[in-house]
Amino acid sequence: MTEQTKETQIETQIETQTEEVSVAKTPVQAAAEATTISTEILIDQADETLQADEILAEVDEEEATAEPPETKPETKIEALQSELATTQAEAAKNLEGWQRAVANLANYKRRQEEQTQRHRVDITANVVRDLLPALDDLDLAFQNLPGTLEEKEVSWVEGFKLVQRKLLKTLENNNIQTISAEGEFDPTLHEAVTHEENPDHEPNTIIAELRKGYTIGDRVLRPALVRVAK
Repeated sequence: MTEQTKETQIETQIETQTEEVSVAKTPVQAAAEATTISTEILIDQADETLQADEILAEVDEEEATAEPPETKPETKIEALQSELATTQAEAAKNLEGWQRAVANLANYKRRQEEQTQRHRVDITANVVRDLLPALDDLDLAFQNLPGTLEEKEVSWVEGFKLVQRKLLKTLENNNIQTISAEGEFDPTLHEAVTHEENPDHEPNTIIAELRKGYTIGDRVLRPALVRVAK
């Protein structure tokens, strides 16, 4: 019902009540009662309008606070499966990244250890190269000892041999080994000073060693100088 219709009904009621009052009352009394009646009708109409507004407000509040309709079990399962798939994909991605980081770290540590080991070997090799001439001199001295020695001289020789053995032991403790000078000539380990005809040796075999050679690990620190049969 529109506002204009309501106003028309109110005016009709007021006129009807006013006519009924005016028949029995004086003009003053009739006017007073008509005013009272009109006021009461307006108040009643206002109460009805207020009640209608309150009812509409309650309906709106109930609709606003009403719980959403329950999701079907099938929809819930699909949502959980989708969430699980997303979580598993993320976990796999994180695991792959972690494994890659662990592998990179292991490779880095290995490279650092190898580099440190190479530096250590290089330092040792440089120091030992400076000591090798002293060992060569001891070897030459022992090879050229006189045929007869006094007792005091023999003691000195034994003392120097003890020093030589200690030096060789120190080299051995640092993974430094002497190169064998027997058997077949190996150009990676030996350096040929001469190639000689020798009936007592097969071709390409070592006749004699002129200077000791040394290795440090798998590296040749200094090749051995040898005479080779041809």
